[in-house]
Amino acid sequence: MACAFIAACAAGQREPGSFHSEIARPATSAWPAAEPPRSSSAAIPAQNAPAFADEDRELLAQMVAVDTSAGGETRLLEPIAARYRSAGVAVQILESAPGRGNLIARLPGSAAKKPLLLLAHVDVVPVEGQTWTVPPFALTEKDGFLWGRGVNDDKGMAAAIVAVTLELARNHAQLTRDIIVALTAGEETGGSAGARWLAENHKDLIDAAIALNEGGGPLLSDDFARPIVVSVGVSEKTFQTFRLVTRGKGGHSSRPPTSGDPVVSIARALVRLGEHRFTARVLPEVKASFEAQLSTAEPQYIKALEHAIRSAPRIASADDAALSKDAGYNADIRTTCVTTMLKAAAQDNVLPTNVEATVNCRILPGDDREAVRAELVATIADPQVEVAFGPSLGQSAGSPFDGEVVAAVKKAAATAFPGVPVVPAMGIGASDSRHLRPIGILAYGVSPSVYSRGEALTAHIAHGPDERAPSRWVRPMAEYFREVIRTLAL
Repeated sequence: MACAFIAACAAGQREPGSFHSEIARPATSAWPAAEPPRSSSAAIPAQNAPAFADEDRELLAQMVAVDTSAGGETRLLEPIAARYRSAGVAVQILESAPGRGNLIARLPGSAAKKPLLLLAHVDVVPVEGQTWTVPPFALTEKDGFLWGRGVNDDKGMAAAIVAVTLELARNHAQLTRDIIVALTAGEETGGSAGARWLAENHKDLIDAAIALNEGGGPLLSDDFARPIVVSVGVSEKTFQTFRLVTRGKGGHSSRPPTSGDPVVSIARALVRLGEHRFTARVLPEVKASFEAQLSTAEPQYIKALEHAIRSAPRIASADDAALSKDAGYNADIRTTCVTTMLKAAAQDNVLPTNVEATVNCRILPGDDREAVRAELVATIADPQVEVAFGPSLGQSAGSPFDGEVVAAVKKAAATAFPGVPVVPAMGIGASDSRHLRPIGILAYGVSPSVYSRGEALTAHIAHGPDERAPSRWVRPMAEYFREVIRTLAL
């Protein structure tokens, strides 16, 4: 951590929302002047700069090595900012809270087109409670994979963005539009430290016509031999948590209640929720994904997929039952709710006065959060169980599957993966795109990260132990992603 460069660092204090760069700056949205690369002794001449693929790999290793599961994004971003400065790029780090940095860099273009925003988050989810076979915060290559927390979600994309834009800057590329880079904090906890905070407080720094973010990319065959489909994320489910609470009288555990036990009440409620299924429907972007995956689907799902494609948006109960046996297909066709956290007494010999369950729902586009709560209440059917909304973390309408981003993806994919279809996709998770679309930025899921259904089932893609990416595809995907950016900006 380059504390010597920060005026407030020696005292250990920094005001929330402050800029963080080589010289402390006031909390405004003014851009720092770019350092001229030709006269700066720290500048890296283009001919001496690392090759694109080498720098991408180097950046990924550097990012994975910094544990950002509990904040501390500024420490990761400082050396990235130094690379941008050495290439003559205007860059700053804005902190939404101490240590919660967001890097903004800008490559100027001719202004023939409105800016392009390249967005990736550099925070990750924790590894506590997970069993890893490799060190989670060290990039490790073995068995044909790159392992480490964040290689897919989302440091792999962040590294590729930085590598591409540094290459463009060092080569003095003649851009037709400004490119804005935003490497953000706190996406995994809703974006209030990162993209949402920027959208609400520094919109002018990220204001763009279009944005590339996580939430799409090539799907590989389970043997990793070839891409099956290239998805472009145009919509996503809404993240909404609910708190279920029951109350008791408390007391000593040697005298358990003979009726009205709050733990039993919450347990019954959770069993009912676990068995409940929200109404299924097939959205247009899900239908397109099903069509593209049909030729490689497991045999037991083919007929149900064919029927669902023909009957969309409706789906017959038999086809619903067949597809719902697979967690991925089930998430594609309905709102889902699952219990993720439980809380009761503070000690094992104490009867709880409050029992709480956290239920996380991913709401299908078009479904209403109030209606989801009403359905939860009706399903539980117990007035002793309170169902309360957790914080709203934002939602948005989708982006159209047309225009220059889709055209650029199709062009790059045709070269990199001839004959592989490009289709719209719905994200079953949430991303920072939901904070961009409401402020007028058309955000798309276009990522260099790859996945397969098999890897998804084993939780190796994101949030699970042993997060990993197939080594043989890291470079081709970074080069594909570079071509998408170049098509949009040159």
